[in-house]
Amino acid sequence: MSDAAVHVPKRHRLEVRVTPEQDALIREAADLEHATVTSFLLDTVTARAASVIEQRRDVTLSNEAFDRFMAELDKPATAVAELRDLFQRHPKLPEA
Repeated sequence: MSDAAVHVPKRHRLEVRVTPEQDALIREAADLEHATVTSFLLDTVTARAASVIEQRRDVTLSNEAFDRFMAELDKPATAVAELRDLFQRHPKLPEA
């Protein structure tokens, strides 16, 4: 069964307040795309949300920065006195 054939009920509602100018602009754009205002907004906002998440999730480095980063990771670990003391005082972190 394809994804298009599966009907997932929509249970959540988002409401926004817009100026008359924003409303007119959105409606015109939706009309030009031959889409409903709802589908136009959902497609646009969902794509933007995915883009924002991807930008925050992925780190892009230049070749030089990547090489420096990898070199730092390859260095032997050094003890951090404050962390060592913390784990000696609290050997097991509390469960969330």
